[in-house]
Amino acid sequence: MTVNHRKLKEIVFELAGTEYQVQLHDWKVNNDTADPKIFNTYGGDNESFAEDEDPKYSIDLKFYADWRNGGISDFLTAHDGETVAFTLTHHPGIVGEAHQYVGTVQIKAPSVGGEIRTTEVTETTLQCVGKPTYVRL
Repeated sequence: MTVNHRKLKEIVFELAGTEYQVQLHDWKVNNDTADPKIFNTYGGDNESFAEDEDPKYSIDLKFYADWRNGGISDFLTAHDGETVAFTLTHHPGIVGEAHQYVGTVQIKAPSVGGEIRTTEVTETTLQCVGKPTYVRL
C-alpha cells in the first residue's frame, strides 16, 4: 500500500445548527473510553474474561474569540451546561475521504482571557453524550 497524506485545511462544524468553522483554530475528537477490564478466575489461563467500558468521547476546541451576539464565545457562555446537537465534517468534498461525526455534546463555557496584545482565543472541551455516529460521505 502507498502512503496517503492530507493537510488539515477545511472542516464544517455545527453546534445547534449554526456553523462556526470560520472561527475555529484547532480541534480534536477524542476517544476517552477506558480499556476493557480483564477479570481472572481460578479456572486456569483460559478462564479469564473482559468487560468493555462504556464509550466516552469528547471534543477539544480552540476558537478565535468572538463575543458578538451569537458568536462562538457568546454561544458557549450563554448555553453553559446545555446539551446540543453537533456535526463535524472532516475533509468535506474529498471523494473517498469525507466523513462526519454526528451526535450531542454538553456545552461548557470557555476559558476567558490571555496575554496582553495577543489574539484572544476561546478554549473548551465538550463532553459527548454517548458515542458520536461515524458516517462516511
